[in-house]
Amino acid sequence: MKKIYIVIAALMLSAGSFAQTADSLLRRQMELERDFNPTLLDADKINSLPALREPVVQKANTNYSSWAGRTTPPLEIALPRPGNIMTDIPFSTKKGFLSFSAGNYANMDGAFGYRLVENEKNNLTFSFLHNSTNGDIKYIQNVDAKTNKAYFMDNEGRLGYRHQAEALTFNIDLSYLHSLFNYYGNRFGHPALYEDENQRLGVLDTKISIASHESDLLNYRGYINFRNFSTEFGELLNSEGIKGNEVNAMVGFDKPFGDADSKLGIDGKIFTTFYNGDLDNYYLMSASPYITFGTPNSYARLGADVLFQTAAGTRARVAPNVKLQWAVTEHSSLYANVHGGFSNNTFLEMMQESRYIRPYGTVKPSYSIIDLDAGAKIGEISGFRFDIFGGFKKTEDEHFLILNVDGDALGAHKEVLRPVYGDLSHAHIGGMIQTNIWAPLDVSVRLKKNFYSLDRVTLDEAEINDPKAYNKPGFEVDIRAAFTLTDFLKLTANYYFAGDRWSYYDGANAQMDNINDLNAGALYQINDAFSIHLRANNLLSQKYDIWYGHPAQGINASGGFTFRF
Repeated sequence: MKKIYIVIAALMLSAGSFAQTADSLLRRQMELERDFNPTLLDADKINSLPALREPVVQKANTNYSSWAGRTTPPLEIALPRPGNIMTDIPFSTKKGFLSFSAGNYANMDGAFGYRLVENEKNNLTFSFLHNSTNGDIKYIQNVDAKTNKAYFMDNEGRLGYRHQAEALTFNIDLSYLHSLFNYYGNRFGHPALYEDENQRLGVLDTKISIASHESDLLNYRGYINFRNFSTEFGELLNSEGIKGNEVNAMVGFDKPFGDADSKLGIDGKIFTTFYNGDLDNYYLMSASPYITFGTPNSYARLGADVLFQTAAGTRARVAPNVKLQWAVTEHSSLYANVHGGFSNNTFLEMMQESRYIRPYGTVKPSYSIIDLDAGAKIGEISGFRFDIFGGFKKTEDEHFLILNVDGDALGAHKEVLRPVYGDLSHAHIGGMIQTNIWAPLDVSVRLKKNFYSLDRVTLDEAEINDPKAYNKPGFEVDIRAAFTLTDFLKLTANYYFAGDRWSYYDGANAQMDNINDLNAGALYQINDAFSIHLRANNLLSQKYDIWYGHPAQGINASGGFTFRF
């Protein structure tokens, strides 16, 4: 026991600033793959086509909105599982599955998947996912129009093929997203420019990738990803929507030396977005040399990203790209990651952040001078895991989404979001404890405190006095629990709190209500092929905005089934 306390003390003193790592299974899912929440798929394991190693992509500007752009925040109530559920299908020895659930607010989630071909060398899968809502939402602010219908319907079909050759793995992925939604935001008494007409977003996505099998000689990998996108209307209902094409390509090589875990390598990447009309096209080219050495548990990756970017001007930057981990003991380690680079903020990326972004114009790219996170993972005590984490990020031209205030005397565009820009310094510190000391019960508690400092925040080139980090929480609490009552019945619950949130409206800062979101779920496995599930969200019946003027649903519940065949 004395050794345990010594290890914990050493880790706490050595870490300095701390951050939670991406491999923390019970962390809140913050990756913005897209604002889509499939049904509770039996809280099962996830199996997907092998993913190639790709350079880190700078994510859209949001800290906690895994449900960004949804009317219902889909706080995951299933057992912990990867955040990229949309691209995955539930693991099973059976070839297919069908899942569906429905509830109030006309909330419906559906998923279908089938393995068309599966053998030692070839794998062909098809999946289809549906998510929709169509219910009246009560506005938080005191206005004449108390409610409005919030509607969206997302449908995506995906076909994935993998071929395992002797020397390499080859993947092809093809998908199409068809999304319909209305701009339901609060108009504050102004006429609705879009009159609740449904906007349409279509995205055709094709990706081809290869990766050589690991060897002591030269390893290579690469992909090319093409996306075509279009919207129904733009600044006016009768004006043409934003359309364009996006190309993202990467090639990388590495040469092992010394022991098997030491490598010298380089990755090159080109990312472009071409728009119709008068919008500025976007280009980003990067070269990322690096060297790695160490062991799987203690290692260092030292590198840098050389970046060339054009968007209404040309910029050249060099950003650090460093990853360090030191295994202090068999169960505890220290880590640090230092990165930086551009956030592209292209139209598709902004639609991922919030579908309610104004459907005209673009958002300026931002640049992070440094993005540091570090921390300690402590697993010395049986049945417990502790994470202590923190970090610092400094960004130029960071964007924050607020309710639009442009327009003529009639208040046009009031129901959409628009960006304001500023230089942001963001520090955070926090911790997590996870325990399964009693085998049927798995509990985690995660706390995070954010500190923001802003400079030169502007709206239409006019500087905002006393600016805030709009729509970013000052403090977060995330509690999750999963209880296996029997071999056939599982219960889940989670609570999420986000406080000290701000927005900007009508020339002044506006404090937003805290998020107090309690959710619960149950899963009953009838047999190997059939199960049923129930879930209830916002059990405390709290009223809060996701984005200012865009309220979440009240208490809502749904139930459904999953069938495997």
